[in-house]
Amino acid sequence: MGAKWRKAYIILIIWLVVISMLLRSLPPVFNTEIDPPTSGVLPYLQQGGELAVSDQGYKVRLEMGQANMPLTLHVLNPSDKLVNVFSEDMTKLMHLIVVDRSLQFFDHLHPVYEGDGAFRTELNLPYGGDYLLVTEFIPDNKGVTVYKQWLEAPGVERDPIDVKIDEIYTKIVDGISFTLSAMPSFKEIRAKQMVMLNFQYEDSLTGEPVQLERFLGTGGHCVILDEKAEEYVHVHAMDDMSAEGNVMFHAEFPKAGIYKIWGQFQYKGNVITVPFTVMVK
Repeated sequence: MGAKWRKAYIILIIWLVVISMLLRSLPPVFNTEIDPPTSGVLPYLQQGGELAVSDQGYKVRLEMGQANMPLTLHVLNPSDKLVNVFSEDMTKLMHLIVVDRSLQFFDHLHPVYEGDGAFRTELNLPYGGDYLLVTEFIPDNKGVTVYKQWLEAPGVERDPIDVKIDEIYTKIVDGISFTLSAMPSFKEIRAKQMVMLNFQYEDSLTGEPVQLERFLGTGGHCVILDEKAEEYVHVHAMDDMSAEGNVMFHAEFPKAGIYKIWGQFQYKGNVITVPFTVMVK
């Protein structure tokens, strides 16, 4: 994308954000819950692929021996009975997000379904201590379900590391330079307000465009956690509002605080994870 078109693209997105904010400040002239829009800019700005966080009464029981050993996850319905019906969510039956308490370790796994409500995977945890496990799945055609729990892993624990806000929003991962920008700007991000997150990418040596691949059915994924690992957000790329060399996400941060963002993309068959840390007012 040339400089002229890039500028025009940015101006367009700014106007879309302004229009969205104006729409939110006006009294409703139609009931979007009864008759929700299905196309155009409004549904993108209202939804943006954001995942609602609710366990809907479902539970996930863990069965694990030691760290770096197979982990079995048993999904139970609100009546504590094993679930046998699952639907795909972004090409997978289950997503498992694993982070340590300091938010230094991050993994995104896809346990394999073995029947009778049981999924199996392997955890490769680098050190002992507390790890947050977030499972996402669609049971009994009930919609996306998110269940969070802590796992105490055996082994030598590392010293706690404070989560620090990034001052520079460009990082090089696997030979690709990623620059994160936000609208409103990083200094103006506020809780419970729409934020547009844009990852601009290029070859770190030549500055030439690179061609990212589809990752789990979309242009990219963003997992977001606050520094206490309590507030969880998972958003998918807004493909129709992304362009060559850019992947855009729409997110809302639940409350003020420090948040870590992990952008995930795929290049030449490999998944690239790009972390940034921001402050939300």
